[in-house]
Amino acid sequence: MNGWMRGMTGVPAAGMAAAACLLVGVMIGGRLGESPRLPAVFAVTSQADDSFAVCTVPLDVGVEGFFMLDFETGDLSGGVLNPATSQFGALYKHNVLKDLGFKPGQVKNPKFLLVAGLADLRRAGNASLAQSVLYVTDSTTGTTVAYGIPWSMQQPQVAAPLVPLDIARPRGAAKAK
Repeated sequence: MNGWMRGMTGVPAAGMAAAACLLVGVMIGGRLGESPRLPAVFAVTSQADDSFAVCTVPLDVGVEGFFMLDFETGDLSGGVLNPATSQFGALYKHNVLKDLGFKPGQVKNPKFLLVAGLADLRRAGNASLAQSVLYVTDSTTGTTVAYGIPWSMQQPQVAAPLVPLDIARPRGAAKAK
């Protein structure tokens, strides 16, 4: 026997035992034949100036919406780019002033925040919802309304009004202004 082979005695048995342990571990972990799945990553952005707030929000796997809040009118509008036409397909519009407690005609220089978040609600009444929500906050009172976004991968070009889900009024903020 060569010198290098003499030092290898017992290696085949040890190698077999290690391979058997590895195989059992893989089978118990349920990963045999599968590649490991990584968690989904979402990049949601928000930006605002004195007149508008904008944000992006994931609606479904590989689908993102863009929303804009006009401070002067209170209109929250948005859309989804159609991958086939590169144009906005599903369009959304909802006025947030009443939801936030503003009286008609009495809005003076309102300031808002607009952010998006993940929520696996999927249904509100008869509407199918996206996996995300929009939060609109009145910067003066802190009153915040959460909106569900109607969405169906089967009908991606159809849009319905945004769905007010709930209102948070910190520090006992009044309902009307």
